[in-house]
Amino acid sequence: MIDQRLDLLTDWLSYFFDDENFVITSASDDASFRRYFRVERNNNTFIAMDAPPEKEDSATFVKIATLLSANNLHAPKIITSDLAQGFLLLEDLGNTTFLQTLNKDNCINLYKKAINALVKIQKIDYENNDLPYYDDAVLKGEMQLLIDWYLPKDTSDNHKQQLLSVFDTLSNNALNSLQVFVHRDYHARNLMLTENGLAIIDFQDAIIGSNTYDLCSLLKDAYLELSANDIQTLLNYYYTQASIDIEFSQFEEQFELMGLQRHLKILGIFKRLSMRDGKHQYLNDLPLVKKYALQIADKYPEFSVLKDIL
Repeated sequence: MIDQRLDLLTDWLSYFFDDENFVITSASDDASFRRYFRVERNNNTFIAMDAPPEKEDSATFVKIATLLSANNLHAPKIITSDLAQGFLLLEDLGNTTFLQTLNKDNCINLYKKAINALVKIQKIDYENNDLPYYDDAVLKGEMQLLIDWYLPKDTSDNHKQQLLSVFDTLSNNALNSLQVFVHRDYHARNLMLTENGLAIIDFQDAIIGSNTYDLCSLLKDAYLELSANDIQTLLNYYYTQASIDIEFSQFEEQFELMGLQRHLKILGIFKRLSMRDGKHQYLNDLPLVKKYALQIADKYPEFSVLKDIL
């Protein structure tokens, strides 16, 4: 089968290197339309990103990478780019993800490093960077994915109305917490461990939103379950490191409700990835995401309706 985008990418690399003395192999895909390839040349390696311009905004990727680097955070260095074609050549951060490195002995220390980096991210001055806001429309649009893709088509109108009330509560919670720079997908698969420490990838959807959003992504990861004790330990660590100025109980509730918003969205997204895009592997992660949502439905009476609906 002809891969026209790969052919174009190879031609672009040949032009940049001024020869064809390189080997290109698949590195990874993700939940978007982007693809990543490892390029080997003269004992050096690079990552080539293929982001079809009609589907992905590479200019934003470049802008956020530059902003992170300017704030002493390790994002992949951009070696060259062709935004019109949707091609970028990036520093190779290696193959070692945060997720692959975790074990029972290093878990808490590694997560503390990730939280330290998150605190730095949240101190980024986002003024004058033209980033979108996680406003009511975006928050509710994400949760609507639950209805559109995850729930059965014959879900009752009554249940849908109850969900809209839940969406209102969760959106208000997010909007009434501290607003900061949000990575938007800050979890164990999007953190790399390199010789120079922790590096951050998949940041192109950055937005301005709740300070609890990235923390939820990290501690209630769709791909990895931490124990309740570990979550509590790390939540307290973040609370101290970030100098949160509200009572811990209020902060914890903001965190848990933000997590519920994210997990309702993810249920819809993972189902859509399977049904629309043929990426069926994400169905394997649905049970954990559903478990997170039901835990909050059990804890807070105002969300008990979710137990029936889900």
